[in-house]
Formats: sequence, structure tokens, C-alpha cells
Amino acid sequence: MKAPWLLLSVLLSSSAVAQAYPRLKFRRWLPRYEQRWRNASASCQPQLSDYYENNRTRCRVPCACAADCLLENLPATIQSNFASAQVILGLLPPMLVFVGPTLTEVAALSTYRPLLAVLVALASPAINVGNVFRHLNVREPFTGPLSSTSRFGFAWLARQNVVLRSSFRALSYVAALAAIIINVWTAVYVDLRTVSGWRCGTLFMPLVWSLLGVIVHVWAMFAVRGHIRGGYKPSVKPAIKSTTFQGVSKGRDTLLSETLLWLASLSAIVHILFGVLVLSSLVFISALEAVWIFGLYALSAVICHFVLSCELACMRLELGRDVEDSSNEHREVPRGEEVVVINQHGISTGT
Repeated sequence: MKAPWLLLSVLLSSSAVAQAYPRLKFRRWLPRYEQRWRNASASCQPQLSDYYENNRTRCRVPCACAADCLLENLPATIQSNFASAQVILGLLPPMLVFVGPTLTEVAALSTYRPLLAVLVALASPAINVGNVFRHLNVREPFTGPLSSTSRFGFAWLARQNVVLRSSFRALSYVAALAAIIINVWTAVYVDLRTVSGWRCGTLFMPLVWSLLGVIVHVWAMFAVRGHIRGGYKPSVKPAIKSTTFQGVSKGRDTLLSETLLWLASLSAIVHILFGVLVLSSLVFISALEAVWIFGLYALSAVICHFVLSCELACMRLELGRDVEDSSNEHREVPRGEEVVVINQHGISTGT
């Protein structure tokens, strides 16, 4: 769990270890201005050679000197294009918050499908911070009324046999893995073709940002497990399917769970700020290319949102009365509101 944070500290350090990084910048370019940078590289060979060889005799920061040389005499139109791209990329983390999973949703899924919850946390580049610093109530995703679309899909799923439901669940894992691939590929692709204005030679900062969210969600997962009476005993056996929902939903807050909640909440906010800092500092990317990168990250987030919504619906269906009873204990249904009641034989609605 500490590995990504150690990676982040190493990435941001200026120690001798950082000087040993492979020199991968200025070798690949995004297509919009690729020919321009290749032509400019011919007149910046001394600076580029210093960067590739980590020669600091002529410049204390060889990467920055090479970037400055390439950007000399840059037309105002291209400067404006770069500025627009930085605005678009800087807005990416706070915009994706609206489609990102909340700490409560992923924590609730982890009480039933722990492995899938971890995959969703890895695949989603953003975290919804709407409920940070609030009690992690795993019943919360099941207390609201279903929309018409969700009710239709919910009823359809309830009528299917076990084989089709199992196939549907397998597709959820495939979709989550596909989102992880999109997330990682996008981060590596843009990182190798751009440089950061404040950490020029540092590699894989976009990748670190996009994957650090899993640590935030893991802390939230352990926070809800701190509610279990008698303590939580980790085991690898229920990694695919767990039965901890009842123990978590009926437990109470402890000092450990509250500490982990605050740690997860603070980390979620830092995660967004770090993403803004990293993405808004990227150079050598045009506005249209930034929109394309925005779309790829958004695609990964939307896939995660879809997988999470489907799996929470499956939890309602498969856990049946356990979910409804624990939810209704803490919710008063307004007069005239239609709710969905799940039982062993199907779905019925009532007022």
C-alpha cells in the first residue's frame, strides 16, 4: 500500500537516485507540431546531448535548458495554443470528479466484490469528493430511489438465470481491466511526449496521479472494515466474493475507522490538487491534443462509473433483504415515494 507513495516521493526528489532515471524526454512528439520540434532539435543538439548524458557542466538542469532551446522564438499563436491546452488539462481532474466513484461506493462494493473494487479504483483517474470527511455508510448507495433506467435494467437482470448473471459479472472484470489499460496507456503516452514546466525531467507523473487513487480507496475500504465488531481479519480467500457487508453495515465507528476516514478524505483532496499541478504544467501539447487526452481519461472514468453502477445493482439483487433491511433501518420513506423491494422471487414496487 505504501509503494505508490514511495514512488511519488522518489519522483519528486532531487537526490542522486533521480539523476539515474532513463532519459526518455524529447525523443517522441505529439503529431500536431512534431515536424517543428524535429527541425528545432537540429539546432539544439548541445542542450539535448547534455540532457541525454546528464551533463550538468553547462546547465544545472539540462532538461529545462533543452526545453527552453526548443521553445525559443515560438510564435504567439503556438504559445496561445499551449496555454489553452494547459487550461484544458488543468480542468481535467476537477471535471472528472463528477463521474468518478465516491469513497462510499467503492467501499460498499469492496464488502462484496473486493477484487473488482480494487480494479475499479485503479481504473478510475478521479475520485468524487462529494462525501469526504463524512461517515462511510455502506448502506448509502442503496437508500435512494432508482431511476427509470436503473429500474428497467434491475428488473431485467432479476429475470435472468445464473449463467447469464455470471457472464455479466465476468464482463464487469473485463471492462474494469480495459479501463485500466486506457488509463495507463494515456498517462504513459502523454508523459513521453511532453515535459512538465516544474519538474522537467521527471518521468511518469501523470501515471502516478492516475493510479494513486487506488491508495485513497484502499484506506476507505479498511476504514469501513473497522466497523466490524470483534475486528477485521484479512484473508485472500474472499477476494472474488466477500460476505462482510452485514458486519460492516451493522457496526459502529471506531478510532481506527475514523482515522482512516480522515486520511482517505485528505488524500482524495491532495489527489485532485496533484493532478491539477501535474497536468496543467505540461508543455509541447496543443489544445486539440489536450481535448483528445481529456476524452481518453473521461472514457476510462465513464467505464468505471458504468461498472460500479451495475455491480451495486447486482448487490441489491443478490444480497436481497440484507441490503434492503439494513438500508430501511436508517431511512424513512417519504409519503408516496416508490421504492424497490427485493426478495428471493423477484422485484416488486410499493408506496
